[in-house]
Amino acid sequence: MSTKEIAEAIEQLEGTKAEELVKKALNEGANPWEILQEGIVKGIKAVGDKFGKGEYFLLELQEGAELAEKLLPLVRPKLTTDQSKPKGTVVMATVKGDLHDIGKNLVIMQLSLNGYKVHDMGMDNPSMNIINKAKEVEADVIGLSALLLSTIPAQEEVIQNLKELGLREKYVVVVGGGATTQKWATQIGADGWGVDAVQAVAVVDRLMEKKGAGK
Repeated sequence: MSTKEIAEAIEQLEGTKAEELVKKALNEGANPWEILQEGIVKGIKAVGDKFGKGEYFLLELQEGAELAEKLLPLVRPKLTTDQSKPKGTVVMATVKGDLHDIGKNLVIMQLSLNGYKVHDMGMDNPSMNIINKAKEVEADVIGLSALLLSTIPAQEEVIQNLKELGLREKYVVVVGGGATTQKWATQIGADGWGVDAVQAVAVVDRLMEKKGAGK
């Protein structure tokens, strides 16, 4: 029984098989961190790669994320505390007026699988609610999702409010969603932009490294 089999089962979206393989590996005393990184994370990354190549579509990408979400509770209790120290704390929110959250949820899954502690605020969040949550949980990153052209101005509003409060330099702000572009992110002064969930981890990793280097 190898973690490669777990990764392949996830890649092929074979949920029942993947769950059985994870349980078997745990029962056989396999290292839970290897199961997580070499099995579950590699599997969901493979799904993401297929999505990027056009071999899978959004439905399959979401199915892969949901599968990983079912497998994580099997492994989490076995992970030791010292190894599970988060790489950073992220507040993720769909902005005010927008009721779409599939993309946001996929980003949350990717970040969680790759070592970030993520606070999901759900949909339709007023700007100050997002900022207050970031302050409450001492976030490193604020992620703002918006699918519609009519709601993306709320992303800019969050950044403007942070500036007015003297908090802009405290947080890395990343934007995304169907109506957003790199040009838009640059225009409103966001730190980063991701075209989809597959890119999210690389973008946040890069910005967190930059933030750490600037301390």
